[in-house]
Amino acid sequence: MIFLYRLSFLPIFAIILLKNLPKILKRGGYGTNLRHRFGFFPRLPKMKKKRLWIQAVSVGEVHAIARLVALLEEHYEIILTTTTTTAQKIIAKKLTKNILFHGYFPWDFWIFSWIAWRNISPDAIILVEGELWPEHIWQAKRRKIPIFLVNARLSDHSFRRYQKFPRLARWIFEKVDFIIASSEQNRKKIAVFYGKTIEYFGNIKFDTSVQLLSQEMRKKLKNELGFSENSFTLIGCSTWPGEETMLLEAFRKVKMEKNEYSNNYYNFLIVPRHAERRKELVSWLQSENVSFWQRSKGIANGNFDVCLADTTGELARLIQVADLAYVGKSLMPNAGGQSPLDAAMAGVPVIYGNRMTNFCDICTQLEQRDAAVKVENKKDAISAIVELMKDTRKRQILSKNISHWFKKNQGISTKICDFIQKRMGS
Repeated sequence: MIFLYRLSFLPIFAIILLKNLPKILKRGGYGTNLRHRFGFFPRLPKMKKKRLWIQAVSVGEVHAIARLVALLEEHYEIILTTTTTTAQKIIAKKLTKNILFHGYFPWDFWIFSWIAWRNISPDAIILVEGELWPEHIWQAKRRKIPIFLVNARLSDHSFRRYQKFPRLARWIFEKVDFIIASSEQNRKKIAVFYGKTIEYFGNIKFDTSVQLLSQEMRKKLKNELGFSENSFTLIGCSTWPGEETMLLEAFRKVKMEKNEYSNNYYNFLIVPRHAERRKELVSWLQSENVSFWQRSKGIANGNFDVCLADTTGELARLIQVADLAYVGKSLMPNAGGQSPLDAAMAGVPVIYGNRMTNFCDICTQLEQRDAAVKVENKKDAISAIVELMKDTRKRQILSKNISHWFKKNQGISTKICDFIQKRMGS
């Protein structure tokens, strides 16, 4: 199977690269430390501690494992790789204190992977969520190195894809020594392809470490965005095409009505899932004839109705100025959903659509605890947003419930760290 993978890798990789080249060029920075992609990491001297190589694909995964990395650092040397440039920036800002080395994950071709393994020489590897790279896993198995998959998840799309190639799926999963699922739902899906025990402690993203803003810091941030200190702020979290239009319609409806806030005290904060959509969104906002500010331009030079947060890695901070959040990629034609946990961490009331298929377990818990509002379509979403923007009491109930639920589920990283230590014999 590994030889078939190696034979097919280069042509498939070339097709994927060409398809995603415009997106890569828009994001920029891909050429930084390009040698890492070919496996050329610096040769790192072995110290007294065992060495863990952790691979986390992007910003969300890096934020999620920050607490786990901090716990593991006390016992092991840590090599942390990512796939995206934005994730590397987050590591450089927040996680470099005790990490031995961080860089880009090599392309999963045998020679690149072999060079990387020769230079890093880990005692175990940790993969995060869905990072199942066949060559990387094969290199670990031939060296008899334990493989951990933490916060493991399978989106509905990935599950259906694996079902089309069950032999390949089983071949990949069965080589992983220890799997810790992110939810009961994911444990059941992975069990279709994995014959060994799958652990479940909870979702590691509950332990995401973000500095909570004081009231003064919150006011300062609002001013930076071009918002009034006392304004009501609606936020679109990780929005996808079409969702911004729906949210702007709801925002405008409330602005036209009289209620507890003056017409001048509403703001709309857009945090798109992909910052490279900025040109498209700027053009759209201009056509809508609304006053807006771009976050990428720095501190706002006045008051604006809308702020476009066309930056990366700021959602967990920006959401703290919000009074109500809509979670993106959750209504037709989009599907899968973005995580509602940033809003939960900040205690912000949440609305999302009926297409949150990647977070079914989490959403079920939220709905059972009256900690979120689920809508079936865009029309219902607009009505629910308008009603909640006017209903202070309901928002307070949602905020209290979602905060309580979030705090109750923390502590997963400690359990995972203990599990890894026991399996590593230290």
